[in-house]
Amino acid sequence: MKGRLLGMLCLVLLQVSGCSKPDRDFTEIGKILAIRADALNARNSSRYLSVISLRYYDKNIYFEQLKENMEKNFRDFEQISYKAGTPTITVEDSRAESTASYRMKVHLRGKEMTLNGIEHLKLAKEPEGWKIIAGI
Repeated sequence: MKGRLLGMLCLVLLQVSGCSKPDRDFTEIGKILAIRADALNARNSSRYLSVISLRYYDKNIYFEQLKENMEKNFRDFEQISYKAGTPTITVEDSRAESTASYRMKVHLRGKEMTLNGIEHLKLAKEPEGWKIIAGI
């Protein structure tokens, strides 16, 4: 009887506490993607890098190289306009993937370039939260 009551109490607490763990993960990943998009549009490298893992590695580029490239691009581009479509997010334990279409317009030396594509980002849950580990 006591164990049954405790089990029911735990179930009620889970329902009252809001979202389940998977829902929280999707929400947190959505926030990471929004921070990245806002940082791109504002050309804010420190905010951008705040959602990138120090363990980032993709296509022979490590975090430090990504940081240098982003800081240079943010200095060189006069304006960035980045818009992503609704992402498809899959979560498996402490790993996640996000796939979304995007359109990015950049102004460089008075000329506008438009890039359209599909972005496939990989994320990992680190002690401080979800971070992008590959795909940029």
